[in-house]
Amino acid sequence: MTKKANGKSGFTLIELLVVVAIIAMLVSILLPAVGKARQQAYKVKCMTNARTVGQAMMIYTVENKDFYPASYLYPYNDSGSFDIQGQDAGHDFGYLHWSYYLFESGEVSPDVFSCAAVRNGGAPRTNPGSNSTDWEGDQVDQNGQSNPNGLEDKQAPRMAYTANAALVPRNKFTTNLGGVRVNRFVKTAEVRNSGNVILASEFTKNWKAVGTGSSGSVLSKSHRPVTPFWHVSAGFNTNAYYQIPTGTPGFVCGTDADNFGILSEREIERQTDILGTGSIYALNAIGRHHPGGGSVDKELGGTANFLFCDGRVENMHVIETIEDRLWGDRFYSLSGHNNVKYRR
Repeated sequence: MTKKANGKSGFTLIELLVVVAIIAMLVSILLPAVGKARQQAYKVKCMTNARTVGQAMMIYTVENKDFYPASYLYPYNDSGSFDIQGQDAGHDFGYLHWSYYLFESGEVSPDVFSCAAVRNGGAPRTNPGSNSTDWEGDQVDQNGQSNPNGLEDKQAPRMAYTANAALVPRNKFTTNLGGVRVNRFVKTAEVRNSGNVILASEFTKNWKAVGTGSSGSVLSKSHRPVTPFWHVSAGFNTNAYYQIPTGTPGFVCGTDADNFGILSEREIERQTDILGTGSIYALNAIGRHHPGGGSVDKELGGTANFLFCDGRVENMHVIETIEDRLWGDRFYSLSGHNNVKYRR
């Protein structure tokens, strides 16, 4: 600090530059720490949401003879009424999602199905409805509409979580919607070693990866569960599983490819149709947006939160769930031979 001719003290230009440099250095040191703290807070918040979902699911099973719900159904009116044996493939009234059973009864808020670590809280509904904030810019609904309209799924507006299709099945309960095999409701007591079986997890942060279509016209498939298994005769085409003869074994968890077939997070950012009939293993739809991952290659991304059948939530990388055999040892919700082998 120097003294001016008028007797007042002031800083020289060099002193000011030094102060600015010190502040800039401190900011560069503190910002990563602040970012990591924010990510950790998001992870904890999303774990809390997952626990709340688990508690609500337990209440649902108690009130419904210990059966898990279907992941989605086709209702036949605006009230959400449905007929398991007579679902219309046109589904003019959109989708009835498992999240609706939990928040419609007042057990939880629709907000618990979102995750703060994901843009807009999660993937949009297939049919978002009349509220423009529930839509994504490149989204179309089941009728090809890209603007808000009256068709709205009975589902939480933003879906960060996806159920295990082996426990919470798709709607193909009759051969009219599938093939020689059909889905069935799963009772909680059927699940072997259920405390170590995943019930639900978090979707990837790229909502388009769980949709179909191309840029500018992506149809969200956030109502679908994630299928942790694939069949040696049908590959990753989940629709083809219903055509496999009922006595044919061959369901597998993981692949012989590097990292059990789990792609890098960067590759997932460019994908669509992971949950459909594509060539990508469906477990790539699981998120990597939380910090951590242990010994897993950083290119494969971070971790997700996993909700288990006993209500606890653990944070881990999707590869660890395959290594530790955490998706169950049977495709419980699918008729026919449904035992599962794990790749090692």
